[in-house]
Amino acid sequence: MKFLEAHWKCFRYKDFYLVKGDIYSPILDKWSEVDFILDTGFKGDVFLERRLYDDLKLNLIELPTRLAPIARTMSGAIPLRVAATKLKVANYTFHVKIYTPQYGHGKNLIGRGVANRLILLLEKDRKTCIKLEV
Repeated sequence: MKFLEAHWKCFRYKDFYLVKGDIYSPILDKWSEVDFILDTGFKGDVFLERRLYDDLKLNLIELPTRLAPIARTMSGAIPLRVAATKLKVANYTFHVKIYTPQYGHGKNLIGRGVANRLILLLEKDRKTCIKLEV
């Protein structure tokens, strides 16, 4: 009897669970590599720093303002901007919604919207691993 061996793509980190991914810019027709913090407290797909969001020209393909949510945080309500594009993580490609704040800087986060589509192995203080298809 032959057993299937699991294959994993792992990312080492220091302070936070880290995942490397690529964001597609339809306007520039290119992929950009981004280091993301895995944030299980964020229920959306991807959150980007505002500068990177604008550099990728995602502001030119934004969804209408009425579809953009308002984030409720400990410091108050933060209006968001949102665009739809693609994300590559390990050997997976997803259609995702990318969020960024209208004001302030933001951070590069992967939320539960993407994490729930992956099989993740989190090794505290060492690495984040994603199971690849066999």
